[in-house]
Amino acid sequence: MRRTILIASLFSSISLAAAISPLDFFRGGPSSNSLSLAQPLQNQNPMNPGPVDPSKPDDQYSGGVGGGDGDSTLTISDILPQTRKINIFASLTRDISTVTGRLESTKPQDNTTLLAPLNSAMQALPRKPWEDRPGDDTGVSAERNEDKAASNLQKFVEEHVVPTSPWKEGKEHKIKTLGGQELWWEQTGGKKVIMPGHLEVDGVVGRVGNGEIWAVKGVVNYA
Repeated sequence: MRRTILIASLFSSISLAAAISPLDFFRGGPSSNSLSLAQPLQNQNPMNPGPVDPSKPDDQYSGGVGGGDGDSTLTISDILPQTRKINIFASLTRDISTVTGRLESTKPQDNTTLLAPLNSAMQALPRKPWEDRPGDDTGVSAERNEDKAASNLQKFVEEHVVPTSPWKEGKEHKIKTLGGQELWWEQTGGKKVIMPGHLEVDGVVGRVGNGEIWAVKGVVNYA
């Protein structure tokens, strides 16, 4: 399908990712060459899918967008598109209603810590977020089924949404993501590290009224 062909280009064009919502790409007629599949998972840990570019340490962000302790009048939704280094992931959130509603919300119970993979981490993924995982035996292929592809993409994004902020350190404060995976974080060598999987936090790039955006050097396991 034309939409699946175009969605793949998201990972080779950061500017396109910032401007176009990926779920829009599925609208269109059939194509005989609908999707260029990524290489299958081979001895790769999805929490650390590949090399990433060197980045600033956490303390250089000092509150992220809004400065200082952040702007309590803004929401994560307001500032998410402003950080170029995470705009591939940011573009994937646009049509996931369970996520956009939360990122726009000012209700205290909807406070969120958003784990946003760096563009370099997204580009290094062994498979695209909307593609089927290895061993999927549902009998429905995301390559040819719009609903399946959208469901896979929703699952990927929701695994990066931690429904609390501030998020306290330690295993005793582990919490389920919107996708259902239990995570916690620890300080290791002066860095925040998401567990399990040792996913390193590159920096806090946004701190606003309804939570924080943490740029991360990989992705939460979406196998």
